[in-house]
Amino acid sequence: MTTIVQNPILKGFNPDPSFIFVKDTYYIATSTFEWSPGVQIHFSKDLVNWDVVGVLEDKRYLNLTGIPDSGGVFFSYEDR
Repeated sequence: MTTIVQNPILKGFNPDPSFIFVKDTYYIATSTFEWSPGVQIHFSKDLVNWDVVGVLEDKRYLNLTGIPDSGGVFFSYEDR
């Protein structure tokens, strides 16, 4: 049986994807640069069907004051 996957797998504007795989689940974080709501985080079991886990929108991590355009958002486990 052939499965056809339509691209894009995430609809809309989802640049700079970063993937991780934890146990049996794939996670993808996509940047929105200066756009709200921040960094969207999706999850999938099969790399085809994606659901939103949440959005990183905590101002402690998204304060880009003084950062040049597209300067980035960086978050580490230690920042929690």
